[in-house]
Amino acid sequence: MTRMVFGARMKRYYVALPPTLATKYLYLFKEFLATIILTSILVLAIVVGRLALDNIGLLTITLIALLGLTLGVPYYWAMTILHPTRTLPKITPSDLGIAHWEDVRFLSSDGVPLKGWFISPSPASDAATLVFVHGLGSNRADLLKEAMMMVSQGYGALLFDLRNHGTSGGSISTLGFYEANDVRGAVLYLLSRPDVNPDRVGLVGHSMGGVAVLRAAARLPQIKAIVTESVFTSLEDNIVQGIIARTGLPPFPFAPFMVWLGERITGLRINQIRPIDDVTRIAPCPVLFVHGEQDTTVRVSNSVKLFEACHYPKGLYLIRHATHAELAATEPQEFFHRVSGFLNWAVRGIERRNAPRINVS
Repeated sequence: MTRMVFGARMKRYYVALPPTLATKYLYLFKEFLATIILTSILVLAIVVGRLALDNIGLLTITLIALLGLTLGVPYYWAMTILHPTRTLPKITPSDLGIAHWEDVRFLSSDGVPLKGWFISPSPASDAATLVFVHGLGSNRADLLKEAMMMVSQGYGALLFDLRNHGTSGGSISTLGFYEANDVRGAVLYLLSRPDVNPDRVGLVGHSMGGVAVLRAAARLPQIKAIVTESVFTSLEDNIVQGIIARTGLPPFPFAPFMVWLGERITGLRINQIRPIDDVTRIAPCPVLFVHGEQDTTVRVSNSVKLFEACHYPKGLYLIRHATHAELAATEPQEFFHRVSGFLNWAVRGIERRNAPRINVS
């Protein structure tokens, strides 16, 4: 069951979020674990504090230990976000039946070496090509099956590892801010190839990759279409939910320290990462916002707000039973129908045969 909106002005939008048992129990387990940790800290402070009334030295040590825990836990999780464990592709295009593809290398617009795969477009598609941009802690292979849906339609595809991911260079992740330079570098690389039509290029970005795509698009007038998946409106408005979903920790007292550490390490302010502003500055090309209604990492309301803020031809595709990462896998046939229909219309100028459903309330 899906919901699709194109070009409609939405006054009110209500979405039910019935979680699956797996999602529900995982969330409850994280909440339980976070409660146990926080309760243990408080009990330890009370017990040791009472025992230390006559021992100032022990009390001092206890306070230092508690302070270290309060700072150490958010420091650890901040490092896992800014320096996620690199993963390598477990499959290649050959594993999915693609005989002709290339290992490619290029630079981001700020000079970071990037690596990826390029699959040439078929002549029948007018050399239309799409750039696929993965999310945090992922790599180029994670969007390969989704890319194959469009390759089967004759599209070319460029899949690459973002900075600090896979086999690309770079040493820090910035949740889409500097990754936008990677997207610009990828597009410039495509435009340099004679087998790519510069008037038929589109972008597909998942989560952090979608943030990078929206930020990059403001300086890429060549782009004909954008598809974003599971993207937040702003880091500032979603940091609490993101911390709960990713770490299971309570927002206080850990969130403020994580934000402070992240800003010190990256040199960025949290309010600089705002896709909700980027969508108002992108080149006038159609945008399709895709989101799973059971996403507990980035709530579905984020894509609804992005859709409402976007001034250009736009679509909203909500997948009822999908979580943050399982969009195409949840309903592959419907996903292919919706996304390919949008891209064929926006990138290749093929008129949609079936008008999508309109939901306005």
